Amino acid sequence: MDILRSYVSSSFSDGMIPHLRSSVEDVFGEVVTRKGIPSREDFRELRNRVDMLDYNTRELTKSLNSLKGQIASIRHEFDSSNS
Repeated sequence: MDILRSYVSSSFSDGMIPHLRSSVEDVFGEVVTRKGIPSREDFRELRNRVDMLDYNTRELTKSLNSLKGQIASIRHEFDSSNS
């Protein structure tokens, strides 16, 4: 009896796989189309933008620190000349 049940259930499963597969593929395709899964190029572009922002931030920080040093130097000279 178990052999017959196993045979019937496996036959039924084998028959349903193509129908289920196409449904899953359709759903997956619809999600990809609707959501717009990013491509490698999209990730590369995003990485390049983040790298550029990081570089610009570092350069701005260097400039601000340099400007702070110059202001401190000018303040020190000003305080020295007034004393």
